[in-house]
Amino acid sequence: MPPLFPARLHLLHPLATACLAVTLFPPSLAGQNPAPSARATVISIVDGAWRLNGEPTYKGTKTEGLLMNARMVNATFEDRNRPDFDANANTQEFIARIPDYVAQGIRAFTLNLQGGMPGYEGAINSAFEPDGAFRPAYLARVQRVIEACDRHGAAVILGCFYQRQDQLLHDDEAVRAAVVNTAQWIQREGFTNVLLEIANEYGHRGFDHPLLKTHAGQAELIRLAKQTAPGLLVATSELGGRGAYPKAFLEQVIPACDFLLIHLNVTPLATVPTRLAALPQNLGKPVVCNEDEKSGEVGARVAELCIEHGISWGFMLQRVNQWFPFAFGGATDDPVVYAKLKTLTTTPRTAAATVLPATTTEAARYFPPAESQGGWRKLESPDEVRRIGGMDPAKLAGVAEWLRDSDKRNFAAVVIRHGHIVLEVERGNSAKTDARRVASVSKAVCATVLAIASDLSRTGQTPKRMSFDDPAFRFIPWAQPLSDPRKAQITVRQLFNTTSGICPESTGAPNDGTWDTILGHSGDPRTARLAFDPGTASGYSTHALHHASLVCENVTGLPYDQFAIKHLFEPIGVEKWWFQSFEGSEKIGRHPTHALGMPARDLARIAYCMLRGGRWGERQVVPAWFVSETATPSHALLGVKELRGGRDASSFSHAWERPTSLTPNPEPWSEKIPADARFKRGSGGQLIAFVPSLDLVVTRQTGGSGQWSYEEYLARVCEAVLAEK
Repeated sequence: MPPLFPARLHLLHPLATACLAVTLFPPSLAGQNPAPSARATVISIVDGAWRLNGEPTYKGTKTEGLLMNARMVNATFEDRNRPDFDANANTQEFIARIPDYVAQGIRAFTLNLQGGMPGYEGAINSAFEPDGAFRPAYLARVQRVIEACDRHGAAVILGCFYQRQDQLLHDDEAVRAAVVNTAQWIQREGFTNVLLEIANEYGHRGFDHPLLKTHAGQAELIRLAKQTAPGLLVATSELGGRGAYPKAFLEQVIPACDFLLIHLNVTPLATVPTRLAALPQNLGKPVVCNEDEKSGEVGARVAELCIEHGISWGFMLQRVNQWFPFAFGGATDDPVVYAKLKTLTTTPRTAAATVLPATTTEAARYFPPAESQGGWRKLESPDEVRRIGGMDPAKLAGVAEWLRDSDKRNFAAVVIRHGHIVLEVERGNSAKTDARRVASVSKAVCATVLAIASDLSRTGQTPKRMSFDDPAFRFIPWAQPLSDPRKAQITVRQLFNTTSGICPESTGAPNDGTWDTILGHSGDPRTARLAFDPGTASGYSTHALHHASLVCENVTGLPYDQFAIKHLFEPIGVEKWWFQSFEGSEKIGRHPTHALGMPARDLARIAYCMLRGGRWGERQVVPAWFVSETATPSHALLGVKELRGGRDASSFSHAWERPTSLTPNPEPWSEKIPADARFKRGSGGQLIAFVPSLDLVVTRQTGGSGQWSYEEYLARVCEAVLAEK
């Protein structure tokens, strides 16, 4: 392949390059960055076992000293042939889901500076220039992931080279330069959670350069990396297969490695034990499988077999995480595999089994028909609730009693575990048919609908293209001329995450009115002026979400209610709803707002769709990236209090909410709610919630107004979940 770019510099002999490699960095990356901040996670090997921050991994479990990992090489993907692909958004989608993967027992993620096979040929995906120097934009994405993993206590197995991409480098000297650059960058940035993998499946026919095709070449590159960055743990991965390991691999590569990397992709389940037993014994070096494409029950069994042989297992879910379009849904990627990993990495060796795993195969595949066609399945007996639903019947009875005593409003409340209703309590309201007002719960629904609109717009399925980082008022022509020039700075994302500055309610303005009032054209200064510059503070607001419904209408060409019905409600079987509309002047007209009503059982469908990573059956209804992003704050205002209620701003993400136990200002009961929970509260006791780690959905609907103990309800339900196997 001819070079894509001219060489940047004359390459030196590899050993000289190791001494002078700082000159190989482009100016933006060499010697001009401030000293790295203290790192949170340190990966090490002691007596052949893995340690994080000095402690054995998974202490006290079957997996103690192992490093269960997931292959996410295309989390930093780009294709210079595809200007339509948003590389930064793809990386952010993965970063947002890191906590969920870690919660399932993953302690390392495999990345690669040349990515991985995206499911199609011809991609140009490399962090290296032809001379082995770095491309800053690509490296910045990799650094974001490494630092996010560091914050969440996870390591990174960082590969340098991938077949189909090494041709972008001029020659073997450029390959050596790339290794030196990478090792020195890891050392210079102070990364203590990074392990280096020279090549992914060296010797693959997709490699061109001799150093990447031979055992001797790999041994040389491993030694070069270790000379460049003393203390860096380095290995390389061989092709894998069904039979014995090559003699040259055993004699040349293994002695150079700090740990062994193997692949089990094409090894049938029946021969996995034989292949694992064929590995050399008593090396004092840990063995890590960092690529196995087996999924479901088969993948879960291979994970067990690896652990039985003292080998760390790595999951490659090829068609989800690695093939375009990439999706990162945490445990919902493969509920069976991740449930098994969580069990293996968290259950003490002596613990007795109690109930079914958190997400069974059957539960992950279940999606309820519409209520008119049978609706949600329901567990009636205490034995079924315990055995199938994995819930404590006595504690659920206590939740039901608490619900009845918590206030005097009519209500309908539903709790769903493993796809079964395990608790349904009604007083005056029907959980099936009463589509009463759900108040601010509709904010989370609106953000979810706008994510669908954005995703469709990216593939040309709507009249206009829109991302969450676009200026919101570009899509609100009815607001022109703007009542406050600062409105031009507001992004679509800021309408959802309380940072737009549109929060007239903080000064006493009513939530509802005419469109002229909402858009600031009624003469009321409270709605005409922003409360603060966009992005600088947090102000909870119904007005901002009314604006979002207009964005949806302008982007999709359909009124907000019609688009929501067609693209969210109908695909998941929602049958009962109503929408609020406002009138406007002749210039503005009548339009639906985001406000709506819906029964408790149908609200549960929306939460269940989010719980399943945005899927409903075989259809991806809600974008996986949106579900992922709701797991972390969608703004940078950490520790800032919201203007009206004083709630910590970082608990808000895309109009959904997160437990305040994750913030500097926790609320009562929040510490009893799992960190991966997402929910939305609505005045009057409305609630929609889902907890991926517990395979749990919780809703309540009253149609009323006023305060209520939202987090206590969710916490009490979470406490009723029985311990898992």
